[in-house]
Amino acid sequence: MTAEGSELKMKKQKIISMLIAVLLALALLTACFPAPPDGILERPVRQPPEHRVTMVAPTAPYMPAAAPEGGDWPTRPLTIIVPFLPGGDTNMYARMFAPHLAEALGQPVYIVNLDGASGTVGAQQVKRATPDGYTILFYHTGNLFANILTGEAQLNHGDFEIAAVAMHCDANVLVIRSDAGIYTAQEFLQHIRANPGSLNVATTITGFSFKLLRMAEIAGGFATNPIHVGGGSMMPPSILGGHTEVGYNNIALFMPYIESGEMLPLWIAAGERNALLPDVPTMAEAGIAGGYMGRSYFFAFPPSTDEIISQRLSDALRQITADPVFQQEIFETVGMPTFFVPFDEASAYLDDMWARVKGLEAYMR
Repeated sequence: MTAEGSELKMKKQKIISMLIAVLLALALLTACFPAPPDGILERPVRQPPEHRVTMVAPTAPYMPAAAPEGGDWPTRPLTIIVPFLPGGDTNMYARMFAPHLAEALGQPVYIVNLDGASGTVGAQQVKRATPDGYTILFYHTGNLFANILTGEAQLNHGDFEIAAVAMHCDANVLVIRSDAGIYTAQEFLQHIRANPGSLNVATTITGFSFKLLRMAEIAGGFATNPIHVGGGSMMPPSILGGHTEVGYNNIALFMPYIESGEMLPLWIAAGERNALLPDVPTMAEAGIAGGYMGRSYFFAFPPSTDEIISQRLSDALRQITADPVFQQEIFETVGMPTFFVPFDEASAYLDDMWARVKGLEAYMR
């Protein structure tokens, strides 16, 4: 064999030896680190703060009702879009409904928090979704209408297939930080009328809390200094952190801080006192006639969704809101009874609500 042939043979042997070494190393690594079982991720998947996902699976054997003619929906998991961050009232109520829906419909329910533009980002995503019944919006008239009144967006309930209105809440409360030196509704009104703009109110400038505040200011003849802090979940930190003194929103949002003594309730924005705060006066009792409106929470599908699907979700929600267990959960949270408007009446109900608030446009911009 020539010297050149001998050198080529040695190179081939060296390459083969290296390949064998690599294969042995891979075999050793596989033995030491076996693949995870099916369905288990090797690394946890973190959702960004504005896009959080929670799954609720059925907790009891499902006893299916007779399926509507022409439809077997649902046959796979459902996604409910909550267009706000976790920590607010809308998120809270969606998560109260979720396990009951999972049981009633026999499919897992994913809650996805998709925040942005006072609810518009999440709502738009549902509007653009495939109308197959598996993407659902849980939203309320407060921010939906306020976004129109402030010019933030033109998205309205008519842009969706409204399955049902499943909750109505008049349980909104005006609170003040307990060290602010104001202890009653009368003291608040006396101070703010004498010193316009002297109290900072944590609010969402394009949202329901701002609409509620403006209605109270117009009816009560006073002016505060609204501070945009984001959604409802950001209001308690703003108040307790000293950036603002006052908040005006759902009772469930502030109740933990009222119970701890960090905030004081001044009035309830409703026609009658709330069972959770029986000693707190209504606005009328505080000397302000009118100047408030509740908000209704609804479930909606993308436009063009089959009406059979909307009707079936409506039927499930009717069953849930009539359940004594769920009724007690709602009462303990907001001190109010459950509420329900079915599929065939829901759109007209929201039309009527919009007709009653659209005149506020001049005061909201």
